[in-house]
Amino acid sequence: MPCHTCGRETDSRRRECETCDTPVGEPAVRPDQRTFPVRGVGRAASVAVAVTALCHLVATLFPLPASLAAERAARRLDPGGLLVVVLLDGAIAVAYVLAFLVAAVLVIVWCHRARRNLDAFPGAGPTLATGWAVAGWLVPFVNVVVPYRVVANITRDSLWQPATPPLVKIWWAAWLVFYCGGSRIERLDRFEPDLPASPATPADFAAYVDHYRGSLDWELLPGLACLVAGVTLVALIERISAAQQARIDRAQRYGPVTPGMVVPSPGLP
Repeated sequence: MPCHTCGRETDSRRRECETCDTPVGEPAVRPDQRTFPVRGVGRAASVAVAVTALCHLVATLFPLPASLAAERAARRLDPGGLLVVVLLDGAIAVAYVLAFLVAAVLVIVWCHRARRNLDAFPGAGPTLATGWAVAGWLVPFVNVVVPYRVVANITRDSLWQPATPPLVKIWWAAWLVFYCGGSRIERLDRFEPDLPASPATPADFAAYVDHYRGSLDWELLPGLACLVAGVTLVALIERISAAQQARIDRAQRYGPVTPGMVVPSPGLP
């Protein structure tokens, strides 16, 4: 008998499909459970994550040209040239914060929908309640473990993987490096002496040069980690969204399913 989820022939002696773990005879989606579209919000989340990673990369590398521009302004004692550098630095920071906030909201919405869909997929085995798909990102200390568990569970049950794929582990390791590294930079900046508001002397300009030179050393590792985390998260969102949406579409293709109704095989995607 073909599996209604993946289309593979199932062994009548087994209770579940060997490929997707769907119980033999069960539809691809439970008729009494609501499903949520994930392709659109997943694509929006992917774009937002990519923009955030790009903004952070620009912010990470900005101290390099900024230090050169600060040196040139110091040689000329030109506060106007230094002001341009400071304004650009602030604009990049604002763009990153806005992109990060948008990406965070979209990723949480996507994560919640993808987790809710698991309840409608026969054979899926959610390990945490649906609420943790949202609260797991927001509760301090919990957010260093729970989002990984939620996404790992979504990945396994959406892509029919018996174990958590390495891509999920790479994503979370990179995110933790970025998260911890970013926190350390914030603590260091908090104790850094204030830069002169109106630079006039060579010492004032030198303070800006030293500031940008030192920033690159501290921000390089978190910047690379952010890039890796962004790329891997986009890959995960796209793969999971495509797999879940394909499963939902296959179930809808044959209309509503009632208990006891014989469901035709959708065949291989």
